[in-house]
Amino acid sequence: MAGCVQDSEQPVQETDITTPEDTDKATTEENIVEDAEDEVKVADDIDETLSKDHEVLIEDFEFKPATLQISVGDTVTWINMDSAAHTATSSDEGFDSGSLSKGESFSFTFEEEGIFGYICTFHPYMEGEITVEA
Repeated sequence: MAGCVQDSEQPVQETDITTPEDTDKATTEENIVEDAEDEVKVADDIDETLSKDHEVLIEDFEFKPATLQISVGDTVTWINMDSAAHTATSSDEGFDSGSLSKGESFSFTFEEEGIFGYICTFHPYMEGEITVEA
């Protein structure tokens, strides 16, 4: 077996060879993943702070929907779709639309959590309730 010499005193060692390109690529990929995660966290924070708009139709002498769950900072707009005039007036004097003719609307932004009942002062049997959560 000429040319095949095995030196038993020097074991063969396996080594990983890392080039500068590999290091840069790994670091860049890690940064991209971290940046993407940070952007998602920021987007989630923004979504939580954005207020939303909700509509309540006044139609057929009813508030539709009669009950609504919203978050602090959200705005509710009541729109009168009936030919008769209506109001959206809170039980605790927190808001009052005044008289709304057909096609008119009234908006109110809820800044505190709680349960807010309201009626139409012209038709007190018309009742609604807004639940505001943090």
